[in-house]
Amino acid sequence: MKINKILHIGVYATASALLAGFALPAAAHTIWLQADPAHKNYRVMYGGHQGKTETYPAEKLKRVTAFDAGGNALNVTRQDRRDGVRIQAPEAAVLLAWFDNGWWSKTDKGRSINKPMDEVPGAVSGVHAVKYHKTIAHWGKPAIQIYNQPFELVPLSAEAPHAGEQLKLKVLLNGKPTAGIKLAFGEEGNDAVSDAEGIATLTVRKGVNRIWSGQRLPLADDARGTESSIEYSLVFTAAAAKPAARH
Repeated sequence: MKINKILHIGVYATASALLAGFALPAAAHTIWLQADPAHKNYRVMYGGHQGKTETYPAEKLKRVTAFDAGGNALNVTRQDRRDGVRIQAPEAAVLLAWFDNGWWSKTDKGRSINKPMDEVPGAVSGVHAVKYHKTIAHWGKPAIQIYNQPFELVPLSAEAPHAGEQLKLKVLLNGKPTAGIKLAFGEEGNDAVSDAEGIATLTVRKGVNRIWSGQRLPLADDARGTESSIEYSLVFTAAAAKPAARH
C-alpha cells in the first residue's frame, strides 16, 4: 500500500505539436476510475471499445491525485492488487490520474509489442501512448477548476448536469483552448468537436457518463517510434432529467 500526495503534473508535449495532430481511431484504449461503493473506493479500469476491459501492469499508473470540495489536495491511498489498482480518497470531489502505456511497436507481421521500435526487429511503426483522466465525484467549484493536465476537459458550469441537458466542456492542450478536437462517449463515435474557442457541447446521459477525447501526432527523427498518442477520459454521474415545469 502506498500513500501518494499531490504532485505537480509536468508538460509532456508542446501545444504547437498537438495542434498538428490527427484524430485517434475509435478502438483506442484509455483509463478511468470506477466507483465501488461496496468497498468505498475506486477501481482503476483500462480498456478499449465495446465496453471491454483488460488487465494492466500497475506501474503504468504513474499518479492519482484528489481534491476536496474546497479545492484542497487530499492524501490518496493506493493499493496495487492482482485485479488492478484500487484508490481510496473518501472526501474527494475531483480525482485525476496519469497513465503511461509506454511504447507499442507493430511488426511487419502485424503484431504489437510493448517496446520501442529500436528494440523490436522488423518493426514498421511505433506509438508512445499516454492517458489522462478526471472523475468528478461531487460538482461545485472544484469541477470547473483547471488542474494543468497536459490534456484536459474542463466543464464550464459548476452545477451538476441532468440527463438531456447540454454540457459545455473546454478542451485544453497544455493549458490552451484548442479547436478541432473530437469527443465521444466511451471510445466510439464522434459526438462533438471543439470550436474555435476550444469549446465542445454534448448532451448528458442518465447515469455514468464517460467522455473520451484524444489526439495522435507524428514523431520526426525518433528511433523509438513514429507517433505519439495522448488521450483523455472524463467521468461523472448524472441524475434523471428534471421534471417539466408546471404552468
